[in-house]
Amino acid sequence: MKLEPDPHDTMPRRAPRANGIAGVVAVYLAAIAAFALLLAAPGLAAAPACDGPLPAPSRAASAAAAGEKFRLIAGQCDVLAAPAQVRRAAQLDLYDADAAVAIAMPADAPPAPDAAAPLPAWTSAAVDGDAGRVLSLAPTVTAAAQAYAIDPLLLHAIAHVESRHRAGALSPAGARGVMQVMPATARRFGVGDPERTLFDPATNLRASAAYLRTLRERYGGDLRLMLAAYNAGEGAVEKHGRDVPPYAETQAYVRDVLAIHRRLTAAFTVTPAGTIVAKRGTGDAR
Repeated sequence: MKLEPDPHDTMPRRAPRANGIAGVVAVYLAAIAAFALLLAAPGLAAAPACDGPLPAPSRAASAAAAGEKFRLIAGQCDVLAAPAQVRRAAQLDLYDADAAVAIAMPADAPPAPDAAAPLPAWTSAAVDGDAGRVLSLAPTVTAAAQAYAIDPLLLHAIAHVESRHRAGALSPAGARGVMQVMPATARRFGVGDPERTLFDPATNLRASAAYLRTLRERYGGDLRLMLAAYNAGEGAVEKHGRDVPPYAETQAYVRDVLAIHRRLTAAFTVTPAGTIVAKRGTGDAR
């Protein structure tokens, strides 16, 4: 079943300035290429992954930790590399929230340059690996973000930690695709045949964005709790007094996504039309 955009979405839409389509495309490609190369930087996730002591979870917490789904973090932190007896935390409690929540978007970007202005030389080079995947998925991420009023930089940060933007990613627990969505969660938001369709990036990202919107409404926009629930489940967050559960994996996951999101928001902004634009002085981030 196709997911429909939120009828209560009030995020403003505005067409690009009429500076010529070539100029608009040039600016967009330059900004998104810089974004992709920054996100694909080798040290982006590794640096913050093990900063600060990880809490030693109790026996009960260890048993409830959400197993192998996010094994990328374990590869970066020795403390998480040891085998553990695990099970996935409960994640399927339905929560009804009727209030529409609008996201505040930054101010619009500076005017596009003249259409004749050349792209920076490095953006015309071949881009592959992590950066290539970011570039190829950028329009789909933006579309999902606009449909559910979610910050596209947040979607990119989660996609980076979850799968390195890999559409075919499949975890041992059964999470699928770019945003590592569980089939049962996808069904909750109207996705049909999720075992197969979650490998489609557009379907996966829309299901993830819909879930994040629900989590935002439930936790009043508290990004820490939203990410903790995305990782360990809403039940785990509620069980621990509406706080980040004391699971080493979940705390590392929240820390990683927040660190990447901060770095992206420091270098880029999102216009009301949903376009990712490099901030002044960051256009040559690579």
